[in-house]
Amino acid sequence: MTRKPPHPQAPPALAPSVLAPPALALEICRRIGANPAGPIGLRLIGACAALMPGDAPEDGPDASGDAARAREARIARLIDGATNRETYFFRDRRQLAALCALLAGGTAAALAGPSVWSAGCATGEEAYSIAILLREAGLGGSVTATDVSRAALAAAEAALYRSGPMSACREVKPADHAHLPALPDGRRTVAAAIRGMVRLREHNILSGPPSPLPFDAVLCRNVLIYMDDAARRSAFSVLAAAVRPGGLLLLGPGDLTPTLDPAAHGLRPCFHDGAALFVKDGPA
Repeated sequence: MTRKPPHPQAPPALAPSVLAPPALALEICRRIGANPAGPIGLRLIGACAALMPGDAPEDGPDASGDAARAREARIARLIDGATNRETYFFRDRRQLAALCALLAGGTAAALAGPSVWSAGCATGEEAYSIAILLREAGLGGSVTATDVSRAALAAAEAALYRSGPMSACREVKPADHAHLPALPDGRRTVAAAIRGMVRLREHNILSGPPSPLPFDAVLCRNVLIYMDDAARRSAFSVLAAAVRPGGLLLLGPGDLTPTLDPAAHGLRPCFHDGAALFVKDGPA
């Protein structure tokens, strides 16, 4: 007897979030410039799709006052859960040392010390690292550290970091211990003198540069890589505008794409070895 082939199984139904990403996720992606097809965008889409009806921030004619504040707080929590915080102290120390060496040779060293913007600072390791290197170079100065994630900034404010092979302190050397003292529980914190050089602020790069302008150096490493093309161009314009003539802009590997034209913003490359370091044309 001939056996009939089994009936083909119907393909599994796609979740609504796959067919049409939640409008809220797309709104947040537009707000922070995240590529909806990238890792941050996909995490936002998944988180918004999983929201229960009572948890989803809602718009409406009464979305003002307490309702508007509640909506923004929920959006902030979604951003906290989706943004990338992979960073550590002295990440690519050679890049940071090159930046400090160039700052030491500029006019800022003879004044009050250079002003630096760490854009997309996550949990603070980059901002504190550059402050340490500036202090060790005898420059002093100040670091404005910004991020869109409130949770990341709260962690930076607390300045308590695990130590160990894969921790945020994995590149900390004995010479750094005075600035990053160990605690009895094995974690490290940041010395008061270094914390005093760093100002933490919630800020979206796409909204324009923070004050005080202009900066002697701007660092934005491994941030633009997560943005869509239009947002990347807008963010790059903001970063370039924040640099004073003669100042420096440091981007991470992958942040610079063919759609970006540094020369159009008066930026000349100093080196491009993984990261890209530019100097802005004009008198220092």
